[in-house]
Amino acid sequence: MIRLSKYIPMFVLPFLFLTACGDGSPRTTGGDSTITATAVHKITMPQPPSVLSDDDKLTYVVERYWDSFDFADSTWLCDTAALEQVFADWAYLLGNIPASEASEYPGMLIRKSEQSPSMLLRLAELAEKYFADPNSPYRSEELFIPVLEAVIAAPGLDTLCKLRPRSLLASALKNRPGETAADITYTTAGGTAGTLHGVRADYTLLMFYNPGCPECARIETYIPQSDVFAPLVASGAMKVLAVYPDEDLAAWREHLPQMPSGWIVGHRVTGRDAGSPYDLPAIPSLYLLDKGKRVILKDAPVERIEAWLSEHASPQIH
Repeated sequence: MIRLSKYIPMFVLPFLFLTACGDGSPRTTGGDSTITATAVHKITMPQPPSVLSDDDKLTYVVERYWDSFDFADSTWLCDTAALEQVFADWAYLLGNIPASEASEYPGMLIRKSEQSPSMLLRLAELAEKYFADPNSPYRSEELFIPVLEAVIAAPGLDTLCKLRPRSLLASALKNRPGETAADITYTTAGGTAGTLHGVRADYTLLMFYNPGCPECARIETYIPQSDVFAPLVASGAMKVLAVYPDEDLAAWREHLPQMPSGWIVGHRVTGRDAGSPYDLPAIPSLYLLDKGKRVILKDAPVERIEAWLSEHASPQIH
């Protein structure tokens, strides 16, 4: 599958030929506005008015991207590569407009497909892959939640088809940015119990981790060496609470000597149960909380958290 690697100026978009076959290179179509996913399936790119700014042109294209798509054409469902190509290119474009604007369009797409339940479900499946998979570069709860809400509200789907979206929505709505993070109790190696809300610091970095996780090990090295994280931890302005949510306490104890000094490290063996207040689709999972334990960043990459702290916590850093 082709992934567009950088921003494509708006005057170039109408001339791209994106193919799911061949060598994967963009090719021109001779000047028309057709974007071809395969020889059989194609969509026509909307043409933004020339008077618009580049940013407004991009929003114009995102909003009208699906206008030429025939939601009733079931042959798209058989041509899975073509449909995914079309969706992937749209996901890329969504990522280049402000998040507050982008969140309007995923739900709109689902509502456009309501007259074709099979197409609706396939588009919802692609949305889950691109907006919810932990490994997707387009991952975004802000984009996925409107999809789930639209699927649940769709009049043409039976109750059974809505069971999974309801479950996914319940998970996605946990501990949203701006909300107070759910409290949890953890136990340290010495048997002392503590709570998340009992941690006293301007910032708390809550990290769910596993002893044998390579990415966890990278973060355990990265944070102490960071010019942003290290001063905050050393000053006490930020505390790191690393919680092991699974049941192999022998492996957890064996790994304890490798955890950075100064971190609060504990286990909570019920942390990944269905009733857990935290949804953990992948490990590690990091949350940045403020002094009042409100969520600043949810399940974010360590580099994104570092960038936020660099901008907003600079007095403590410098």
